[in-house]
Amino acid sequence: MHFLTEHNIFIFLIQIVVLLFAARGAGELFRRLKQPALVGEILVGIIFGPTILGRFLPGVHGWLFPETALQNSMLETVSWLGVLFLLLITGFEVETGSLFRHRRPTLSIGVIGVIVPLILGAGLAMLLPDRYLVDPSQRLVFALYMGTAVSISAIPVISKVLHDLNILKSDFGNLAIAAYTVNDILGWVAFTLVLGLATQQSLNWISMLRVFGGTTIFVGFALTLRRRWINRVVVWLNHTSAPKPGIILTFILLLGGLCGIITQMIGIHAAFGFLVAGIVAGSCPAITEHHKETISQMMYAVFVPLFFVTIGLRVDFLAHFDPLLALAVTLVAVVGKSVGAWIGAIITGIKGRDAIALGVATMPGGAMEILIGVLALEFGLINLVVFEAVVVAAIVSSVIVGPLLTVVLQLNKSFNPLEYFLSRAVVSELSGNTPRELIKELCTSVSQVDHRFKLTPTFARVMEREMEIHTGLEMGVAVPHAALPWLSKPVFTFGRSLKGVDWNTPDGMPVRLVFLIFTPDPDADENQVRILAAIARASSKKDVREKLITAGSRPDLVSILESELDSQKIARV
Repeated sequence: MHFLTEHNIFIFLIQIVVLLFAARGAGELFRRLKQPALVGEILVGIIFGPTILGRFLPGVHGWLFPETALQNSMLETVSWLGVLFLLLITGFEVETGSLFRHRRPTLSIGVIGVIVPLILGAGLAMLLPDRYLVDPSQRLVFALYMGTAVSISAIPVISKVLHDLNILKSDFGNLAIAAYTVNDILGWVAFTLVLGLATQQSLNWISMLRVFGGTTIFVGFALTLRRRWINRVVVWLNHTSAPKPGIILTFILLLGGLCGIITQMIGIHAAFGFLVAGIVAGSCPAITEHHKETISQMMYAVFVPLFFVTIGLRVDFLAHFDPLLALAVTLVAVVGKSVGAWIGAIITGIKGRDAIALGVATMPGGAMEILIGVLALEFGLINLVVFEAVVVAAIVSSVIVGPLLTVVLQLNKSFNPLEYFLSRAVVSELSGNTPRELIKELCTSVSQVDHRFKLTPTFARVMEREMEIHTGLEMGVAVPHAALPWLSKPVFTFGRSLKGVDWNTPDGMPVRLVFLIFTPDPDADENQVRILAAIARASSKKDVREKLITAGSRPDLVSILESELDSQKIARV
């Protein structure tokens, strides 16, 4: 029996300090370069792992990462916490309201977006030589794993990309995230079924049906009763004297642990339970966007970077790297997911650039693809050569999605925001104390200056959309919007609240600047993307926000906004 010694703790603390400092620094550097932080964090692991440090300074590497079971288990435990917490906060990104609102395109894009790459990935695996398999007699299981690995997508990556493009709150952004949710759920169910097959000597259909049925019942139960039970508990916790958001964090972690225990008992990996717990917690109205953002920041600050660092620590990437296999897996993952989602979009009537953009948006494998690669390696389902190919595919697809999506959406296409600005409806001083009251004031102003907008149905449409997903952004800005099928072109206006209103924003700041947007149904996605991007660019400038807040009269307010929007007018090249 090995007991924990002072030296073990000393080495562990040095590992944490060195790795976390380097990982956070590299992650921030890559984030500033508009790339996923995980790329920098994995690179740090490669530098400190056997690939670089172990190859050129083996003595230093051996001292810093001694090959003892106890020492390895300490860092590995932190890494596993990173795995579970990553799935938990990924669930926060899911908007269940969008799943129901866009259910037809969501299911079509999500399901077909899984089936196509799964078939291509499995086909590639069936053609690979035996040397790529841990056990050639388990080729079918290996093929199913490869199909699952290249079909799963990463919600955190595309969520960050859409946020950077200022279109996360658009209908396009909601649909993309909703489709990702279906993709993730199907991908994780498929992967855990593959793990079940890998641990059995023969195919047990009764066991598989029990796992599938149990998973379906558990997910349906969790998502259906979340508001009735979980939300009541959170409301009660918010009214206690316990410090917030600490008590909320404790409750969410307990919920994740409970869901992980249930899924593990069903036969699905505990990580899937944490994903479901995150979806349930994220959909509770009593858990504010600020609470979720605070919890996510804490996880991304400590546990998630350490998880990605340990990926590089455990593998010698130079010794096992196969460039042809990495290229093949990357092409299958990128093409398979993009084509699958594009087909799903076309089937539901989404055409042209929007369908292509949805295909591109489902491209990144990111953390999810890497995560199931780590789990498959732990269970002996794949070898190091295949694992490295999966990691490369995940990184490449995550790096290229931002530039590709920008090109496809053509955000630089000829566009003049002022063409759609209803300046006559601008309200210089909104008097309401809630988002609902502010929205009604703006809707009233619009209906008074443009008689096409009837107050009651217009206000109802905006509030229906607002109840589905909060439209509060960072820095005191909100962008409520709705689609009105009888409009021929978009219309947006603006209102200012001098006192500020709580809008459940991620940064917790009160909203002072409110932009109300209306778009016609046939063109909703395209126009929302452009208008939201223009508004976000304007409101992201500190001097513009200060001018809008401190402007005296309504004409001054309109002049400031028109001047800023006019500067964003982009001519066709």
